[in-house]
Amino acid sequence: MKQYILYISAISILLASCGGEKSTSKGGAIILGDSSTIVTEKDSQYLKDDILDFEPNNVVSTQSSKADTVVKAAAPVEKPQEPVQQPSKATAAGYSINFGNVKIVFEGIAANDATRQNAEKQDGLSYVIKSGSLAGAKIHVYGAKNATIRQRYQSRLMLNSKSGSVDLRNLGLYTTGWKNVNASKTGAEYVFALTDLNNISFSNVNNAKIKNATDKELRNRRTSKKTIQSWMKEISKTNSANDNPCDIILDNLQLQISGTGADGKSFRKNIRMSA
Repeated sequence: MKQYILYISAISILLASCGGEKSTSKGGAIILGDSSTIVTEKDSQYLKDDILDFEPNNVVSTQSSKADTVVKAAAPVEKPQEPVQQPSKATAAGYSINFGNVKIVFEGIAANDATRQNAEKQDGLSYVIKSGSLAGAKIHVYGAKNATIRQRYQSRLMLNSKSGSVDLRNLGLYTTGWKNVNASKTGAEYVFALTDLNNISFSNVNNAKIKNATDKELRNRRTSKKTIQSWMKEISKTNSANDNPCDIILDNLQLQISGTGADGKSFRKNIRMSA
């Protein structure tokens, strides 16, 4: 009971003190709902908003941007590529002669140097054919511009029959004039066809010349009289180089090959191919 009385007394004292306190040394207390107690600030310097606005914009990472810039700056600038010369197709199979900047190939021919020579430095070259035929053969020229070939050949007459062979060299060699060889061009390759050698010629001869040449050759061999008589009978009606048993043989082919090499210098080679 005493505690209850003390509690009531304390509340009464507090209420009495609040009701009696009307003002302070600095002014009256602010009472909620009383507009006369609300102070409104009019000084502009205290009305400034120094808080930065918050903008919900996406922030771009400067570190990432800088990194991208560095990479782009460091990337090499691509220069226009120069045209790459495609490798030419495989050269023809045959005997090849290298002039340095120019190469020629006798298709289907095997040959040897007739003498010690340097194809790059020498203008006159000589070769001996081991196998293959020049008749209708093709000459491939690589690495040249404005390539041309002129040809001439020398032929000789032989007798070929069941009795054997007789080389009529004592009739001499027949020499043709110079003639241009027809060519075709594919890319940087020239192809010259020796079609004229499919039907070669010889000098005009008659039966008497053929008999005399045959008799002389057989006697140089120390052939028996019986064999000589057999040959004379066989050629009794042979009146020209185109009659049996005559056979016109290619003795050698001479070529003049000219043009401009890859270095821009003109060249001319004289080549002799002996059969």
